[in-house]
Amino acid sequence: MKDKITITDPIVGIDLGTTRSVVAHVDFMGDVKTVPNREGELTTASAVLFDDGSVTVGKEALKALAVMPSQVAMYAKREMGSPTFSKKINGQSYPPEMIQSFVLAKLRRDAEQKLGCEISKVVITVPAYFNEPKRRATMDAGLLAGLDVRAVINEPTAAAIAFGVDRISRIVGEQTTLVFDLGGGTLDVSIVKVDGKKIQTIATDGNAMLGGIDWDKCLARWLDAQFSVQHSIKPSESELGQEFLRREAEELKHSLSSRSKVNVRLTYQGKILKTEIKRDEFEEMTAHLLDRCRFTVRKVVKDSRLEWIEIDRILLVGGSTRMPMIPEMLQKESSIEPDASVSADEVVAHGAAIYASTLLESTDTGGQLDFPEITDVNAHHLGVLGVDKKTGRRIGHVMIPRNTPLPASKVTRFETIRDRQPSVAVEVIEGGNSTGLNATSIGRCVIDNLPKNLPAGTPVDVAFRYDTDGLIHIEAIMPTTGQRTEMTIDRVGGLTNDDKDKLTNILEELGLDD
Repeated sequence: MKDKITITDPIVGIDLGTTRSVVAHVDFMGDVKTVPNREGELTTASAVLFDDGSVTVGKEALKALAVMPSQVAMYAKREMGSPTFSKKINGQSYPPEMIQSFVLAKLRRDAEQKLGCEISKVVITVPAYFNEPKRRATMDAGLLAGLDVRAVINEPTAAAIAFGVDRISRIVGEQTTLVFDLGGGTLDVSIVKVDGKKIQTIATDGNAMLGGIDWDKCLARWLDAQFSVQHSIKPSESELGQEFLRREAEELKHSLSSRSKVNVRLTYQGKILKTEIKRDEFEEMTAHLLDRCRFTVRKVVKDSRLEWIEIDRILLVGGSTRMPMIPEMLQKESSIEPDASVSADEVVAHGAAIYASTLLESTDTGGQLDFPEITDVNAHHLGVLGVDKKTGRRIGHVMIPRNTPLPASKVTRFETIRDRQPSVAVEVIEGGNSTGLNATSIGRCVIDNLPKNLPAGTPVDVAFRYDTDGLIHIEAIMPTTGQRTEMTIDRVGGLTNDDKDKLTNILEELGLDD
């Protein structure tokens, strides 16, 4: 093939999206490029069809939704890290990690065909607001797909890298950018400072359950109601009808992004729906979703301790930012015209590819690229669950507050709560409020066999270290006895080695269709 590129040992960046995914790489000339899939498209639908003992990913899986929706898995990214979620198809349960692993396998295979070489090393992006279980689940998906996941980086950071690296030599002084990333299923808002030597995240927040598909759902409900009024039928009452509404709602949303009014002509079960919808009607029915975006933006600006006058740019990322209501809201909030100069669909994968190329240079060849230092922050509180001495109730203690620059470390002294306590357990929590309410337990370490004569109030030192690669190291020390225990946080309630072996066998048995 004329367009095949020969590369010996590439590392690629992958934007593993809720609705669409993208692969990019840095070529021999140092240019970052999106790698098209086998169909010649720059994005691949994150949809997986399970049919007759085989698996199909992408456009054909989307087409199959119209006739066999129960056999297609979508939006698995939203469920990553959930130990209770699985998609049951033909009697087989598929956890979200496995569904995403099929998407990754498709991306890998297509990129290998295009680049003309094997690909094993990748950098995958995740929403900045993903917690530790979701990040570990993303790593698991990569491992199941046979990939060496060199790093998992935040999507807004990747976007800032892609936007900033080719401009960084021209930046005089420091520029502050708000990255607004609204994709198909998730929202991230980050404030990033860029100068000639650094890309530094100041504050970040988001919503792992807010994205373009939520706007689609509003339009789908509206279409369902219109069919009910005109023909006394509700497509939503059947699985095929729900898919019909989803598909038509998505198309309608796209049309309303470029037109102020759309004439609707749809046929369902022989009934023809004739109506129209104006953009302002769409914006009214989705105002609650826009309010959630606005709230997140205000929260991040407040957390950054900056004023709008101190922010130089708003960068739009993610396909859902094409809805006019998004840049309009941001401009009203900030008096800054949002920057849509980058490809909303490709910029995150491009940033991941640039970051990946620096890893390959520094670890595999010993070379050094002229690349800025990157400082990220943690999106959630990190702490321990303890006991309030006065009430006896369990209460959270924040060790590393959210939006702390990484790496970060902290040592805090606690005490045993009763005489002759036989052991000390340190339960590590992430997120939630300052009391630990709604926090996620992500790990537990225990010091056993304490001396029987230890009184209540014996000191226990707990040390946290949160590395730039996302690893969380915990150490608990009893100063009076010298006893200690330590651990590195892995995924709690996630895939065991047996689970991984079982799923790997299923992956091998099914395989991807060409």
